[in-house]
Order: sequence, then C-alpha cells, then structure tokens
Amino acid sequence: MQPLSTQIVGSYVKPQWLVRHGHEHHHDGSWWRPEPDVLQDAMDDAVLLAIDEQERAGLDVVTDGEIRRQHYDRHFVQGIGGISRKTIRDKEFTSELKSKTARTDFGELWQNFRLSPTITGPLEWISSPAVNELRFLKKHARRPVKAPIVGPFTLYDRLADEYYQRPEDAILALAEVLNRELKELEAEGTDVLMVADPALHFKLSRSREIGKAAIERLLEGVTTPVVLHVCYGYAKYSTSKMINPSYPEVLRLLSETPIQAMSIEYEQPGHSPDLLTEAGGKHVHLGLIGMGTHEIETPEHIADRLREALKIVPPERLHPSTDCGMWFLPRHVARGKIEALVKGTNIIRRELSIDIPEYASR
Repeated sequence: MQPLSTQIVGSYVKPQWLVRHGHEHHHDGSWWRPEPDVLQDAMDDAVLLAIDEQERAGLDVVTDGEIRRQHYDRHFVQGIGGISRKTIRDKEFTSELKSKTARTDFGELWQNFRLSPTITGPLEWISSPAVNELRFLKKHARRPVKAPIVGPFTLYDRLADEYYQRPEDAILALAEVLNRELKELEAEGTDVLMVADPALHFKLSRSREIGKAAIERLLEGVTTPVVLHVCYGYAKYSTSKMINPSYPEVLRLLSETPIQAMSIEYEQPGHSPDLLTEAGGKHVHLGLIGMGTHEIETPEHIADRLREALKIVPPERLHPSTDCGMWFLPRHVARGKIEALVKGTNIIRRELSIDIPEYASR
C-alpha cells in the first residue's frame, strides 16, 4: 500500500440495466433484470464497466465492484456447509427482521425473509464464491487489486442459529471458515484483502468478549495485507448517521489485532481527526466520500479533510477511500465522487512532493 493510495470500499454502482433497485431483499431472482441465459454475460459486462470507471478515475487499487453479489454478506453462505434455508415462524419475525434491516415497513419484506439461512450443523468451508470473481478481475485490471469478503460478526447476524449453544461459538466457527476463504483468495493472488464487519461496533459487549480472538482466528496464517472495514451500514437505509460512541473503542480493539489496516467510515457521520488517534500504528483507509447524498464532494474538501487527518496519521499509512459501498448511486454521481477523491488526493500529493502516478494525473 503506497502512501495516499486511493480506492473504493465495497461495492461500485450496480447499473439499472442489471438490477432492479428496490428489489434487493427479494430472493426469488427478480433482483436481476437480464434473463438467466444472458445473466452471466451481463454481469461480466458490468464488472468490466466498474473496473474501467475506477481506472479512468485514477484510483490506485481497484475491485470488481462486488457486481455479482446481491448481498455482500449472504453471498458467502453458499460456500459454507452446515447452513440451510428454513422458514421463520411468524412469532419470531418482527425481532428477526428488525435485526437485519433499518426499514420499518415489514409487510413486503416479510415474504422475502421467510426463508432464512439457518445454522443447522457444524460450520465448515466447502467452496469459495469469490475466487472466480477475483480471477476475472485480475484478468482485466491494470492496477493492484483488492478482494473483499464479509466478516464473521456481521455474517452471524444475518443467520438464524439452531446448532451452537452460544453466539460466540458460532462466530468463532465462522471466523475459521472465513479464514479458509481468505487463504483461497490469497492463493489465487491479490494485492489486498478486505473484510467488511460493521457488526463489530453495533454489539460492543460481544466484541469486547471475543473480538480479538475472532480476528486472530480469521487471519491465522494469512500473509497478504488485510483491511478490516467497519461502517455504519448502507446510506440507502440510513441517510442520517449519528456518531456511534462505541466506534473509538472498536478502533482501539482493531489496533491490537493482526490486521494491517482499518477502514473507517469518516465523512458522513462527521468524525473528527481525534478519532484517528485510536488507530495505533495501523494503516488507515479513510472514508472521505459520503454516500448519503448525490452531491459530489469537491477536491478542495477532500484535501482539507486529508490535511487534518495527516496531523495524526502519516501519509505512508493513510489511504483515501469512500465511506462505504456505492451500489445504489447513479453512475454519474459515483463516477464524479471517485474522480473528486483522486483530484483531492493529488492536491496533497503535490504539497508533500509525493509522485503522482501518470494514470491519476488526468
């Protein structure tokens, strides 16, 4: 990770011609617009578009945009043994659904969450749903690449559990399963691995109890740099985000784990640079592009936020990024935002006499 390397966090735009926005909680196939016989070709085209737009904007590290994933978390259930789909009983529905979405209109969503992924036996890794995605990305990208997966805390919160005696046992088992997933991606070859685990700061007491142990198990034997992303959830469901008072403690916890970097949602909640003192000696992927508005940040705003952050974190450990995933934004908005991220970073690179890659100078 070069000084001030730029990249997105999570997903890029999922085009209107590929998916039906507003149907993301439907699990009957209606999320995807193309017919099944051309769906894979359409996904390939959308991934190529995501790669191209990231590279044309001048980002230093690119992803496949998580284009093939209807959900960044449930996407990995298909590769895990010990999980089946079971019908949620009506009396369990309200609490179950409230834990899975910020929405309050449950009528339509009830029909789509009735079949819930449920832990019914010992969890084990079976196959990787992400290796083929990484293989396609590497074939077409001209920059360093990043491969993202879900974290064990967040994945557990998307599952019903009928097998493990305690949530902590299931989370540690998921960490072991996802460790295998990381190793499969590492064997395929990637410059950076990312683990998205926003649930770390939503249930702080649980994170205090087993957070370090779960992350250590997750990263055991992994040598590729790992970034752990902790966000507040998609802005599509929460356009007004208040600072979570537990957030600094979670960053302190991460600073004591084997991760190389932490990815912080910084812009939309309105965090200030004093938060960055909690990062210790870790690299920081700093979210400077908010998702709660279609307004495109100015390069000058990005530069101002970076100047303040650089008082705490040196440039060799600071990496400008987006707050969170961009899948629901209009393409022109997302493209404008990542272009602003690169231009604002270049202002600071010039001030610090850091070389600007030719591809980022346009």
